[in-house]
Amino acid sequence: MKYIWGLLFALVADCAFSQELPRWKEGYMDIHHVNTGRGDCTFCILPDGTTLLIDAGENNRVGARVVAAKPDDTKKAGEWIADYIRYFIPKDKENIDYYLLTHYHSDHIGSWLHKKEDKGRYYLTGISEVYRNFPAKVIVDRGDDFMPPSDKDSCYMNYRNFVKSISDCTIRETFNVGSCKQFVLRNKPEKYYSFGVRNVYANGKIWDGDGGVTSLFSGKGNYLKSEMPRENMYSCVIKLSYGAFDYYTGGDIPGFPRPGRPKWHDIETPVSDVVGKVEVAVLNHHGNEDGTNENFLRNLSPQNVIMSTWDALHPNHTVLYRLFSKEIYPEERKIFSTNMHPATKIVIGDLVDRMVSHQGHIMVRVYPGGNKYRIYVFDDAVPISESHVIYELDLFECIK
Repeated sequence: MKYIWGLLFALVADCAFSQELPRWKEGYMDIHHVNTGRGDCTFCILPDGTTLLIDAGENNRVGARVVAAKPDDTKKAGEWIADYIRYFIPKDKENIDYYLLTHYHSDHIGSWLHKKEDKGRYYLTGISEVYRNFPAKVIVDRGDDFMPPSDKDSCYMNYRNFVKSISDCTIRETFNVGSCKQFVLRNKPEKYYSFGVRNVYANGKIWDGDGGVTSLFSGKGNYLKSEMPRENMYSCVIKLSYGAFDYYTGGDIPGFPRPGRPKWHDIETPVSDVVGKVEVAVLNHHGNEDGTNENFLRNLSPQNVIMSTWDALHPNHTVLYRLFSKEIYPEERKIFSTNMHPATKIVIGDLVDRMVSHQGHIMVRVYPGGNKYRIYVFDDAVPISESHVIYELDLFECIK
């Protein structure tokens, strides 16, 4: 009898863990958090089939402190991302409608490594590798006019060479803070009128929650060394909405100024003040020690939190304590990570066991109308064409 029950359990488990990956249908909004172990990448299929890619990182960090490449290192991160997009993108689409590059760090746009493209103008890495497979109609980034990185920054210079080389084929735009018209549905906007993307923050400028924009940075022209903003502080932040569903993502903005730095280096607090409550939030800066302050969590009060992690420092243990604290906000919440380092689990201890998932691609599916959503975790140890669902949550009701 024990043998029979064991066999039945194995069959049920096998069926549960071999579920076919869910495909997009019109009216759905699918948000894929793609894990390569080399940086951030989020691929969105919006309700009418419009597509949005947020970052496509490929850092060149190696060693015991970083996780292994996923699914393996036989391809570059940009190639694996392209394979993932190819599997899920709506039929007959050969382009991505929008790229949004939150800021100029390698784990968000790609490092200077690997081979150059055919004419030798730039290296194929991260976003430029994805572009070779799925060109963008519009690329949105924080621009080059406000405190760009130094010309000695190889990551930034490779990206500049890339966007200059494709200028005849693709429109490049600077992120327009406060706008709700930069990322619009291209196919059936009138049918899905409850969808929208609000540009909340970038380059020290923040939407005021109404029709204006204000500055968070000091108004003086020159900064002391201790006051100088860092690249993470310029990250582009958006709030994506569909019906009652709201989603937050904000690159690497910080919430804790480094010792000796001014209070206005806390970007999370004013940003979260105008964003308000959301159903799903992506943690800033991979859950690093300089982010996820109490104001940010209280203001957003997310039902679900997603961390894009690839380093032993992701997340910091104090960040995880705050994430689970009912004293910050009382509502239930579930925590996911794309790729938690084994050392992180050892250092943090039992708290990581309270997380829903530590490993895998994470897809948020919002159902037609935007009142309900579900979260899936996909196996990342194999190419996406061989993957399967390893975790599926019950339906969430959007609460407004």
